[in-house]
Amino acid sequence: MNSIRSLLLIPNLKKHIEPAQIIALVDALAEHGCRVGILPEYASALSFLGGKVSEGRTDADAALVLGGDGSIIEASHRLLGTSIPIIGINYGRVGFLAEIGIGELDLLDRLFSGECAVEQRMMLDARVTGADGSVRAEFTVLNDIVLTNGPVSRLISFDVLCDGVKIASCRADGIITATPTGSTAYSLSAGGPVLDPSLEGICLTPICPHTLSSRPVIVRSDAAIDLCRIENNGASVYLNADGRDEVKLLGGDCVTIRRSRYTTGLIRIRERGFLSVLQAKLSE
Repeated sequence: MNSIRSLLLIPNLKKHIEPAQIIALVDALAEHGCRVGILPEYASALSFLGGKVSEGRTDADAALVLGGDGSIIEASHRLLGTSIPIIGINYGRVGFLAEIGIGELDLLDRLFSGECAVEQRMMLDARVTGADGSVRAEFTVLNDIVLTNGPVSRLISFDVLCDGVKIASCRADGIITATPTGSTAYSLSAGGPVLDPSLEGICLTPICPHTLSSRPVIVRSDAAIDLCRIENNGASVYLNADGRDEVKLLGGDCVTIRRSRYTTGLIRIRERGFLSVLQAKLSE
């Protein structure tokens, strides 16, 4: 990719990053001739930057996210449809998506020499349709769509259809529909497989299934997934999108999940591949 000349700074303010660290980072970027912008909602919290940044920039070459994987996922929602790629500095824990550790800021130099590439990650769209055919909710996610029970843990019954063919009738605590990016998140914790993000597929992982025959399934990326005949057995049932948006499902609701026309671009400046990152993170 071409060298970076402007960056949109998106910090996770819940990480309690020291203002001095952010100031030093912005000053280092300015030394490279890089203009730094912030979203309007951060103007008050980042007022200590003064005139070092501009507010409301939408023409940035890239977004620099300060935080962990959750911060990058949140940024992907904020930037949806803008084509602005993301690079993350990991102030979190696991960090499968963040490219740089907080002790590796010298690697940012590669942004300005063109020694970087953009990796496009597929996303998913989900729609909740009521029994009367009305659309009750719509989401776009980078990680996963999760059908799950509520505070009272009771089994949910539901059918899973792929391209109109029923592939499973499940009794479980729910099911995770994950992208390759999301395969290292909740799906992995639930016993799902890890997908290399260079692959394009959709992973269906039942959550604590009641039958031993219920196993994770990987389908092609353009498959049409439907979750229907959802029975709550007296419990509340929710659809959760990337851990940030949620809707309570009603009787007769159906969930349709498709590959999105949107993608999230992640900037890569290292030569290491996904398997190296996976080995390093899982051994921590």
